[in-house]
Amino acid sequence: MAKAYVVAVYSKIIDPEKLKNYIQDSRPVMGAHGAKALAIGSNISNISKLEGIPPERAVIMEFEDVEAAQKAFQSNLVNEEKLEGGVDRVMFVVEGV
Repeated sequence: MAKAYVVAVYSKIIDPEKLKNYIQDSRPVMGAHGAKALAIGSNISNISKLEGIPPERAVIMEFEDVEAAQKAFQSNLVNEEKLEGGVDRVMFVVEGV
């Protein structure tokens, strides 16, 4: 079965404190589902523009498969609700080849 990659792209961080708490509370949940952080960046440190406007933050996580990524997200809904209004973000899962 192919690995899966969750990509989170934060176009705007509205409430940095909400994001900080979200990260802290979500790490154990993601870890329990086998998440491995592959890249974490912000536009002030390590995101380089190739085309368009770089996001304020981007994260790429690896999971064993799409099902594991989806289960991790479902298990983290409480933290997702706490983050509401704190960021403008898109997040999606891509199946590896």
